[in-house]
Amino acid sequence: MKRHASLHPLSQHHHFALIQALEMKRAVEAAPEKRVEAIARSAKKFVIFWHAAGSEHFREEEDVLLPAYARHTRLDQDADVMRLLADHAEIRAAVCDFEQRFAAGRAIDVEAVTHLAKLLRDHVRMEENEVFPRIERTLGEEGLNAMGARLTRLHKQREVCDI
Repeated sequence: MKRHASLHPLSQHHHFALIQALEMKRAVEAAPEKRVEAIARSAKKFVIFWHAAGSEHFREEEDVLLPAYARHTRLDQDADVMRLLADHAEIRAAVCDFEQRFAAGRAIDVEAVTHLAKLLRDHVRMEENEVFPRIERTLGEEGLNAMGARLTRLHKQREVCDI
């Protein structure tokens, strides 16, 4: 699907998030003798990704994208937007849990990585296939360009994570 240029920075971050989800999935599917190490490595890589780009991405969606959309619709009446925000909170909680486990020297649960990989993949797909097209239709060219200019400035402050 062709995305409006104003949303390209967010879609680019989604691409990197899908790579992280795939790497976590592969870690869970690693040979039993390599699984614990692969899971720890993928979880650490995700935490690095989160601090380099993920938290900024969520901030941009919550502080720029959604307020632009809220000028045209009640966000609490859009089930996908409510899910988007709930997913954001759950992903933040997973990062916190991973960091706490690393600090305590405890292993990362297979179930936690499996769940996060699926959540991340499903979240990105929902945003790209449901939320973004709806926002594109609602905001129109002028609204998208105004909103996109704010995203572009935010992205210029930080480089895109290429982990």
